[in-house]
Amino acid sequence: MENLTTQFEEGNIYQMSFIGDSELKPQFICVKRTAKTVTLERFKSPSDSLTRRIKIYRGIEYIVEGNYSMAPSIHSDKVVG
Repeated sequence: MENLTTQFEEGNIYQMSFIGDSELKPQFICVKRTAKTVTLERFKSPSDSLTRRIKIYRGIEYIVEGNYSMAPSIHSDKVVG
């Protein structure tokens, strides 16, 4: 059986999304990926980085920046570069 999960890949640029502000779309580049975690750096600002545990929903990997209901997220299918 094939793996049909959309995964984070090193070198790809992803867009963060916010529930409360659809106009705000910061970009992050994937700099490291393991089986369970992903490290992303803010595009053109490498001092801002995130290392988070990967979650999967409906075949798409994602991470959440925070532990609250309206926390921003980055999904692996939101590749912008």
